[in-house]
Amino acid sequence: MMKFRNIAAGILLGILAGCGAPKMVVSYQQNAMDAASQGNYVQAVEAWQQHFSQQPVEQTEGAIFAQAAQAAFLAGNEKLSIDWYDQARFKNFASDEMYTTLAKIYHSQNNLSKELGALEYLSENSLNITSAVYNRLFEIYSEINSEDKALQVWEKAGDEFKNDVGNLNQFFRLNRKLENGPLCDSLSLVILEKDAGNVAALEWNAQKYYQLAEYRYQLEMEKYNRNKTTKQYRVLLNELDLVTADFKRALPYFEKLWSINPGEKYAGYLANIFARFGDEKKSDYYQRFVK
Repeated sequence: MMKFRNIAAGILLGILAGCGAPKMVVSYQQNAMDAASQGNYVQAVEAWQQHFSQQPVEQTEGAIFAQAAQAAFLAGNEKLSIDWYDQARFKNFASDEMYTTLAKIYHSQNNLSKELGALEYLSENSLNITSAVYNRLFEIYSEINSEDKALQVWEKAGDEFKNDVGNLNQFFRLNRKLENGPLCDSLSLVILEKDAGNVAALEWNAQKYYQLAEYRYQLEMEKYNRNKTTKQYRVLLNELDLVTADFKRALPYFEKLWSINPGEKYAGYLANIFARFGDEKKSDYYQRFVK
């Protein structure tokens, strides 16, 4: 009888031990969730680590790993956050929060390619994407010289971002590289309203009017030299009035550029403009800076 009682007691203890383990697992998970809800993320991470040490990986859902990963990120443990998010992704879990957090981590680590991957996932899959994602995508696409993609996301960027003169400069540079002339015309004026000394915008307008004037001048002089008639001379005089008008438009931009950076770079333009105006004194002054 005593032997039978010992066997029964052993079986009962085994049953109780078997029932106790799952309760401990659930306890660690609940402790982690409670700590996170109270903002105790370091404590939450410790509880999650205890939970995962008790719970087989194959029995853990991706959402649980993602929840733990977010706590790790908020606790400042980026490596552990990435590890747990990788587990979540391995189990086909995905969420806006996950990829937003991964983008932030990779940005802090200067891992541009992985940050871009996370942001592109959001841009292609999120239903609640924020303008901040497009803002950052524009910066990255510009940095890696992916001009077409940068221009595509520009329109989706935030208004405050697009009104920043630094970002406008970058947008202007991309359009200039792609030879979007009319858009560069309007952008340059917007930039100058915000930054009157913006060199790129000043140069765009200065060279635009200068080239228009010089091209017309050379063309009409060539026509007149081929056909020196009274009629052609009158045509030349009318065209030269237009030439002068364009040189006058170019002059204030070059004078501003000269005030910013006096020297050879702009001297030749100014010398030629004043030569076209018949002002030899000023033309000679600027010509002295041309090597």
